[in-house]
Amino acid sequence: MDNSINSKELWQNACVKIEQEIGKDPFDLWMRPVSVLVIEGDTVKLEVPDPLIFETIKKRYEEVIIRALSELSGKDYKIDYSLSLAPREPRPAPQPEIQAAPASRPQAAAHSSFNPNYTFQTFIVGPSNRWAYNSAKAVAEKPGHLSNPFFIYSPPGLGKTHLMHAIANEILRLNPAAKVIYTPSENFVNEYIDTIQNKSNSAELFRGKYRKLDCLLLDDIQFLMGKERSEEEFFYTFNALFESKKQIVVTSDRPPRELSLAQRLVSRFLSGTIADMKQPDLETRIAILREKRDQYKFEIPDDVVNFIGENVKTSIRELDGCLLTVGNYCMNMRLQPTIDVVRGIIKDHMGINQDDGDKISIETIISVVAEKYQLDTKDLRSKGRRDSVVVPRQIAMYLACELTELSTTNVGDAFGKDHTTVIYARNKIQNMVHTDLFINELVNTLITKIKSVSNK
Repeated sequence: MDNSINSKELWQNACVKIEQEIGKDPFDLWMRPVSVLVIEGDTVKLEVPDPLIFETIKKRYEEVIIRALSELSGKDYKIDYSLSLAPREPRPAPQPEIQAAPASRPQAAAHSSFNPNYTFQTFIVGPSNRWAYNSAKAVAEKPGHLSNPFFIYSPPGLGKTHLMHAIANEILRLNPAAKVIYTPSENFVNEYIDTIQNKSNSAELFRGKYRKLDCLLLDDIQFLMGKERSEEEFFYTFNALFESKKQIVVTSDRPPRELSLAQRLVSRFLSGTIADMKQPDLETRIAILREKRDQYKFEIPDDVVNFIGENVKTSIRELDGCLLTVGNYCMNMRLQPTIDVVRGIIKDHMGINQDDGDKISIETIISVVAEKYQLDTKDLRSKGRRDSVVVPRQIAMYLACELTELSTTNVGDAFGKDHTTVIYARNKIQNMVHTDLFINELVNTLITKIKSVSNK
């Protein structure tokens, strides 16, 4: 193939397959700066910007590249590398040219694009997620049967999205003609807004897309809170699918009763199977890290992997990020990954001891917050609504939700409030933490003080 246009098209399509196989982060780091010069006969000439990228691609990803090209063209290739003479800025990821419809016209696609790496086989099972995993497998094997709807909840980064893609991949493996869509709730809302703005038949297209599926997987449904028309549209979509015995899978960062959604929708979630996912224990964290290490082809010894697993406990996503940071740092800096080296690399992830949640009591939180605001602890537990008390009480409620394992109902009992008041306070302060630097610093200071008092 000596036609340059065809060479570029083949390379663009190969890059899509390569990214799916090795993951976005490794692709961005190693493959994105690479460009194809020409494909002649059975030789692919690639240009790389520096010796480090050349060595990494040659060692780790050459077979992946050759396999992707061969699957697309049916030919066997060898790769000839060329080092660019001048440094260049990383290029945007090449994408195949696809004729796309206008954004305001939802497409009645048979299925979404699912991450091929997110399968049941690549999901590491432990005590913290076994129930969710087993339930997800049952859903994938018999969609629309007993576990419908299927509701998964957990804090961010513990594998909910992985399980959703695994369900989709397994349904399509068993029934390639199935109509399956995975979508974050934010996308669902944005599509619905487009239908409102468009004066043509886009509403019919939207409803046809979502109400004629075999399986709908909606991620982060808490995003629907406060968006009444989008919530109502989802309610009718839910009913249409449920009455047709089609599978519905929903994820959230909190259980159904803590969602500020219409009771009629919450009650439907409660009528199905509900599974929570907790932070993984040490053995599961180490197993996840070893699986990721092999996937990224990092040469990181087991004692270093164990060290990361012992010290990073918040989420699977953070574990993955730490491993990528360690692997890429040691490779780029040409360092041998040892515990001493890695301790410095992941120090920012070791600042919070997640086991503190087992020691922190709500009494300590109330005491520290009351002292900060020069209040009596009785003020925070009272029903008073003075401005000088309301915000400190909301902060204390937020910290109780973040630093203890108590439910919002139990937190409410400690303050003489119901759980809806706690949910409101938690969401309000959480938003302020993300948008107000003063509140962010204040909350971090309180957390440090609370943990210091708890550890005495």
